[in-house]
Amino acid sequence: MGGRPPSKTRTSARSAGSGAAHRKTVADYERRLRLLDGRMRILERERQKLSAVVHHTDAGFLAFDPSLKVLWANNAFASRFWLEGKPGTFLGQPCHRVLCDRPASCAECPAERSFKEGAVAHSEMRLEMGGRTRHLYTTAMPISTMAGCVEETIVMLQDVSDLQVLRQSEARKGAILDTALDAILTIDGQGRITEFNQAAERMFGWTREEVAGREMGELILPPGQRETYRQALERCLRAGATHAVNRMVEMTAMCRDGTEFPVELALTRIPLDGDPMFTGYIRDISERRTAEEALRSSEEQLRQAQKMEAVGRLAGGVAHDFNNLLTVIRGRCELLGTRIGDVEKMKRDIGTIYDASERAASLTHQLLAFSRRQVLEPKVLELNRVVADLVPMLRRLIGEDIDLGMVLATDIGRVRADPGQVEQVIMNLVVNARDAMPEGGRLTIETSAIDFDETYARVHASVKPGRYVMVAVSDTGSGMDRETQARAFEPFFTTKERGKGTGLGLATAYGIVKQSGGYIWVYSEPGQGTTFKIYLPRVEEAATAEAPPAASSRAPRGSETVLLTEDEDIVRTLAREILESHGYTILEARRGSEALQVCERFEGEIHLLLTDVVMPRMSGRDLAIEVTALRPGVKVLYMSGYTEDAIGYHGVLDPGLTYLQKPFTLASLTQKVREALDRPAAAPDLAAIAG
Repeated sequence: MGGRPPSKTRTSARSAGSGAAHRKTVADYERRLRLLDGRMRILERERQKLSAVVHHTDAGFLAFDPSLKVLWANNAFASRFWLEGKPGTFLGQPCHRVLCDRPASCAECPAERSFKEGAVAHSEMRLEMGGRTRHLYTTAMPISTMAGCVEETIVMLQDVSDLQVLRQSEARKGAILDTALDAILTIDGQGRITEFNQAAERMFGWTREEVAGREMGELILPPGQRETYRQALERCLRAGATHAVNRMVEMTAMCRDGTEFPVELALTRIPLDGDPMFTGYIRDISERRTAEEALRSSEEQLRQAQKMEAVGRLAGGVAHDFNNLLTVIRGRCELLGTRIGDVEKMKRDIGTIYDASERAASLTHQLLAFSRRQVLEPKVLELNRVVADLVPMLRRLIGEDIDLGMVLATDIGRVRADPGQVEQVIMNLVVNARDAMPEGGRLTIETSAIDFDETYARVHASVKPGRYVMVAVSDTGSGMDRETQARAFEPFFTTKERGKGTGLGLATAYGIVKQSGGYIWVYSEPGQGTTFKIYLPRVEEAATAEAPPAASSRAPRGSETVLLTEDEDIVRTLAREILESHGYTILEARRGSEALQVCERFEGEIHLLLTDVVMPRMSGRDLAIEVTALRPGVKVLYMSGYTEDAIGYHGVLDPGLTYLQKPFTLASLTQKVREALDRPAAAPDLAAIAG
């Protein structure tokens, strides 16, 4: 029975195999443990990194469970976003008590949205902390299980208060830039535009989107200035400064359509680290340039007007005194001529003296016209008719080698002026034009209606806005340079040869136009001809009907009593002798006070007061008021070399008054005396006129 015992050899083999397998298993476990340990170490390092980030960052972290209760918080949240400063004080509390201090959760809660949507949720919120409003940016990140269920969410809170302030600052800066009246732009070191405000868009015609990243010089500078600009920018970058930086410089800019205009540019370097940046402030100075030019023009016009006024006062004063002397010369010549009989030689000598006085009287008349001290008898006129009536005379005046053209506009309205003076102005201008075209040419007379607005009045200092009628006289002659134009209206200034002109034609035209309330301008270029333009105020009244010449029914003689008041003895004596020789009774007075005494003492009737206008202490106008108060029926005749505003406003004769211009002749004196005496009995209200 029994079998043989196992062989030692076979038993040893089985034992050896079992030990090898065990060792292999142990080695495999050891390898796995080492691998697991390595991974654990890696995880620990990552955990430590994450912990360091979470606990030492400025952002606050909170972990919430599905019921939105706090599971965990980092130190930053406890110190920065929780007033009590310890995490344990809010662990387990609901989200709405910790984050926003509300009685219940809100629909916009990022933690709740993260749980519901299973995705990252963002939100901005404000917290009142320590009396200060904090702006927070929150990010809720869901944590899911292997099965995909969100079991908690982590909320990260970042304080963006400083960012909010920056946003507000940027918004304010943007508002300032876009409401600025000046163009403001920013460029980098290569001259490329990075900012472009709305004023710059309006000024240059580009939008900020179109100019972004493009070189400034290529867009807003004329081609001729671009290279200079680039060199200046390079110098600024190389040396840190240039004459254009931190200074206001004037230059020319260019719009999108190529229009060039003057600007002021101030370039400032922005004090930032890194690449250089510059801010440019650009102001359009087109209107200022126009205003400055207008101011210079106005100042020049004012200086010229002041000079003309001063010369006019001098001319008027000289003419007034000279007229008295001429009155005596002419009057004595006439009286002498009536007394010497038929002595022909003496008559010729007297005639020569008289002719010389006539020429002198003509000069004083022109001086008075320039100085605006002559008497005007204005009427409502149609300038077209005045010009048309002059044409036959003008054609004879200019000769056959000058072509006369007329451009008369219709419906130009009417003006109030002295017709004889207006004709004289046109005649003087035509004579000047003729003399400027010795070899022939074309002369054009033009009329039109013109309205001067406030803008024109600002450029032309002496002009009042309103409606005017213009008459222009243009020639194709030699023209004038600027220096000649500046003196064209001065009395005795002439460019003609000696003996060819007195230099009073334009001066006379100037005075007549100014006294009529108008303006006269000259436009000329050497070799390009000359145009004189006259502007007279437009009126709405109907034209004055032309009265037929009155036939004199009585000879210029009389038997009435005349109170003659004249401070110049030689003039008074002459007038007395002339009037007495024509049958009048003369009462003399050297001044106003003597005339009043004569009125009070003389028992007979005084029919006429013949008085000089300008006298010491009492003017002729004041004397007339006193005399008519004492003797209501008396008539008044004024005489003077100029009015000095004593008869009418700026020398315009008031209705109902009679005036005798010095120097008078025997005929003009007797005719005016007769005319004054024969006027209707209803005398003008001199007191009202004087007021």
